[in-house]
Amino acid sequence: MFADLIKIVGVWFLIACVAEALAVFVEQAGAARSPDDETKRGSGVALLSFVASLLTPGLLLAHGFLATHGAEQSLRVPAMGAPIAAVLLGALVGAIVGAVFRAAAPAMRTLALPLDLAALAVTIYATLPSIRILLEAMQNGGAILQ
Repeated sequence: MFADLIKIVGVWFLIACVAEALAVFVEQAGAARSPDDETKRGSGVALLSFVASLLTPGLLLAHGFLATHGAEQSLRVPAMGAPIAAVLLGALVGAIVGAVFRAAAPAMRTLALPLDLAALAVTIYATLPSIRILLEAMQNGGAILQ
């Protein structure tokens, strides 16, 4: 089943899921645990981080759905579950590590944006066929033609 999943969604999809899990891990490990830990970031940096954090799992979910559209339906659950699991596991482990190793939080905050952007870049590469399908659907009034 794992080989069938890779054949349908591609190996880069799974690499993008791992990159997203790492990015979420670093975000949560560097999250402020008290108001004293809060650092002021520029609004542009915060917006860029927010957009990358929002687009990455969204594109992965869309690709998981669209790639399994014509395939065996039993592959849809792992294809769409992988990005969800990546975000949840990354956030949970990152929050635990961040609570235990508070001294590492400033370094994690510094790494968060570059890892978010790297995860987004890998995701865009991995989901390019689905992005094309979605752009064509926007031009066709919402109809997905495959």
